[in-house]
Amino acid sequence: MRKILIPVDGSPQSDAAVRAVVAQARREPIAAIHLLNVQPVLGRYITRFVDRAAVRGFLRDESDRCLAGARRILDNAGLRYQQHFRLGRTAPAIADTAEALGVDEIVMSAEGGGLVGNLRMWLLVTAVRRQANLPVLVVMGSEREPRIDLPIDRWGSTVPR
Repeated sequence: MRKILIPVDGSPQSDAAVRAVVAQARREPIAAIHLLNVQPVLGRYITRFVDRAAVRGFLRDESDRCLAGARRILDNAGLRYQQHFRLGRTAPAIADTAEALGVDEIVMSAEGGGLVGNLRMWLLVTAVRRQANLPVLVVMGSEREPRIDLPIDRWGSTVPR
């Protein structure tokens, strides 16, 4: 039985990764499911004006909000899980957490929405694969952005609306 780490950010795409693990758990038993949310470290200039405890509390609340959808999916499926919160850069935090927990696989989504979002997510997936030295299962989210159809004139150029 395997241990699986699912990094989530609260997006529909990360929920798709959680649903993929639920489907996998129906086919074969999974020893442990770990949910991870990584929040960025805020600059020291913010802590000049806001108490460190308040900043940490805000980041904890953001993490709970990001994990809520994944928790709901796993609770509805009747699967047990553990949730984790980390501060730092995303790829190293995922890799370090995977090593500390002794997981066998990382399941994450690669679709970030739009060209720039998708590129950013693929760069993240590549960085996690390189740093974690573990198999990374990449799940394509089912929620896609609607395609934008531009009107085209008879010469093949777009027509302004």
